[in-house]
Amino acid sequence: MREEIRTKLCEMKEAKYQKFSAALIPDIKESVMLGVRLPALRGYAKEIAKGDWRKELSYEEDLYFEETMLRGMILGYACEEIDELFSYLKDFIPRVTNWSVCDSVCSGLKLVERYPEKTWEFLKPYLYAKEEYSVRVGLIMLLYHFVKLGEGKEKIPRKRKVTIKDLKGEEETGRYLEPILKVLDREFTEGYYAQMAAAWLLAELFVVYPARTIRGLRELRLDSFTRKKALQKIRESRIPEEEVKAYIKEMANGI
Repeated sequence: MREEIRTKLCEMKEAKYQKFSAALIPDIKESVMLGVRLPALRGYAKEIAKGDWRKELSYEEDLYFEETMLRGMILGYACEEIDELFSYLKDFIPRVTNWSVCDSVCSGLKLVERYPEKTWEFLKPYLYAKEEYSVRVGLIMLLYHFVKLGEGKEKIPRKRKVTIKDLKGEEETGRYLEPILKVLDREFTEGYYAQMAAAWLLAELFVVYPARTIRGLRELRLDSFTRKKALQKIRESRIPEEEVKAYIKEMANGI
């Protein structure tokens, strides 16, 4: 990022927030984190997106965590052509070295929902990559933008409550449910943050498609850590009823 943007970010920093954020992101050295709150970063990204944002992204060097975050957020607000977005993401994804940049940026890339087929093809190499954060980017993109896609343009909502009856009922369908489960049908050996992304994705699938996901949790060739973390995340949710949580706990104890 150019010096003017770096100066602006420094003006927005908060010392207390910097220490708080650094403690949450162990992969980031405290010295490269300024301590700018996410709403402020999003507001600044929107402002830049209204101007010559391509020129701003042409500056290659990022010194601070917030600069990389800002770079990704700008894409979510500025890109209107899917192929151009993909081109910038090819440059951006290798810059992702922590869960915070991954998750905050991926959540804002709404354009991909208008082009799910093209986006799926774009994400394939990342979903099966050897790099921990490339895999996490792919999985988090599925979580935010593919889980709830119906057969048409409709969105399939989360259930307000998941009951035992839901688990034993007819298995649900979704436009990308089976392809996502196929992606999850393996051991995640790339690292902790890839495993946690897979677990979170399964927990999100569960509250949308509980019957089909519970079978998947029995049958998928997941590593033991990822399976246990998925079951833990389901139990931590407020959506499953207590009887369901007890059932999930039994499953976890049997692993």
